[in-house]
Amino acid sequence: MTMPATHTSLLYESEGHYASEAGGFIRDGLEQGHRALVMAPPSRLELLHSELGGDAGGVTFVEDDVAYAPQWKVYRVLLEFAAAAPGVRSCVIAEQALARRSPAELVDYRRLESAINVVFAEQAVDLLCPYDAGRLPSDLLDIARHSHNGMRVGGGVSPNPTFADPMAVLVDLSDVAPPPTDATTLECSSQSDVAVTRRAVRARGARLGLDPDLVDDLELAVSEVLTNALLHGSPPTLVHLYEEADMWVCHVQDGGGLPVDPLAGVVPPTEPSDHGYGLWLARQLVAAVDVGSDLTSTHVRLHVRMPG
Repeated sequence: MTMPATHTSLLYESEGHYASEAGGFIRDGLEQGHRALVMAPPSRLELLHSELGGDAGGVTFVEDDVAYAPQWKVYRVLLEFAAAAPGVRSCVIAEQALARRSPAELVDYRRLESAINVVFAEQAVDLLCPYDAGRLPSDLLDIARHSHNGMRVGGGVSPNPTFADPMAVLVDLSDVAPPPTDATTLECSSQSDVAVTRRAVRARGARLGLDPDLVDDLELAVSEVLTNALLHGSPPTLVHLYEEADMWVCHVQDGGGLPVDPLAGVVPPTEPSDHGYGLWLARQLVAAVDVGSDLTSTHVRLHVRMPG
């Protein structure tokens, strides 16, 4: 019988504290025959290399700029790592440079951390998420406090009394703000309108000076979400284009239907034709995705960073 997954946080105060606790976590896993994966900023990878010494050869190291580009890619990296050795438990460290993230990305990261508790509950994975308590502001440390049912302290794990129900958190994060009054709005009533919208997204992205590859990714994400709205939603289907802080937003709205599953598009469906594939793909292409519904509409907001 497979033991359920664990999702533990580490609030570290110094580099030495990090190396001791994270290194101990990896060593414990290796000693039990587990496979080890570390996704972290380069400075943290270097610390662990040094701390583990010869044991580092048994660990897969991935820089956070790869594993979290964009953020939801980390799910795919973890799932593929686990699938490479069926039946073997994985011990995984996952950390990114949160201070570099925009407000929209941080909301999505809070969503990602809570969803892990549901999505990976039956996976043979022990996941440790370190947070730099000496540098991160309290609102970011709250993600650690509310999203993990265990806290690593002194080489062991203690229950976390501030752990919040994951589904309740995801529902709370499903509210989507309406588009601003000055947004550019396109109405889409058929599949032929999808091509028109794609051209509009491409033209606007070029005028804003977005990287052409980023525009390609956004164009594909909008196409997937818009097609999904036309197939499964109800009219009217609208696309709102607008700037919000340091993000450019492509906001797909339809007349709604059934309540939106907070886990929609969080894990890869088995087949591309499966419901939810479009949202999963969109999460792999853009900086942040908000999904929610109200009494009259379903909303999907796709965020990409504006040029710096």
